[in-house]
Amino acid sequence: MLNLKKKIWIIKQINKMDLTVTDIAKSQNISRGYAYELYDKYKSNGLDALKDKSKGRKIDEITQDVQKRILSLRKNSYGITKINSLLKQENMDVSKRKITRVLKQNNLHRYEPKKGKRYNYIRWQRKHSNSLWQTDFCWIEKLKCWLCAWLDDHSRLVASASYLAKATTNNAIALFEKGAKRFGYPKETLSDRGTQFYANLGETSRFLEYMNSKGVNHIYASVKKPTTCGKIERFWRTHNDERWKFDSLQKFINYYNYKRPHMSLNYNTPYNVWKQDLRV
Repeated sequence: MLNLKKKIWIIKQINKMDLTVTDIAKSQNISRGYAYELYDKYKSNGLDALKDKSKGRKIDEITQDVQKRILSLRKNSYGITKINSLLKQENMDVSKRKITRVLKQNNLHRYEPKKGKRYNYIRWQRKHSNSLWQTDFCWIEKLKCWLCAWLDDHSRLVASASYLAKATTNNAIALFEKGAKRFGYPKETLSDRGTQFYANLGETSRFLEYMNSKGVNHIYASVKKPTTCGKIERFWRTHNDERWKFDSLQKFINYYNYKRPHMSLNYNTPYNVWKQDLRV
């Protein structure tokens, strides 16, 4: 590969005519044709034509407005894929590569390993809102208390949630009633086989009796299949990642239901999907 200095030497030698083009080419281990090509470029466009072109793709400029939008979305803890999709909804087609570059320039990039391909995976969800609510208790180590929530299976809307000192049947029922008064009773409910929801052999489940009295059919998750209650489990993760930006649990729930775009809902909010797909 000839550098600029050698290319200039070739041009000067051709102009001097002290050496033949064949001798000039041999001295630089190039062909006579390439020597003439360099000379023609020089005659047409001067020395700039002899300079090496920069390697790699040309970096497209991203406007300040788009950069600000990317950074504002990142402050909500959104990943690159989510930012990319939300920008498309706002008619800003910015590639993931460009988003990554902006985040790196602002020290907001974090390593996001590619997820392995999932085989034999089928998304399981009810067709309409209030067809099924999922529930469970989760221990919140940071607050040293329990979190109980009722979540609509179709829309991911959190009908009710509360921090509790104890994970009891009474607390689960009280929270269910709170959600039902606001969003209506679901046709069915789903839980694991925790002691708050499931009775041991030979005993009567007070939780099950309560649901029956309300005309709500309660079903239990399959044993050793945690994905059955996967949506409530995913909500725990969202809570643990994003709750601490808010002054209270209620403010976080309002954000989650009414403002936070959800990837599994094509970046709609849970409340919009719940309202849209509710069958009275």
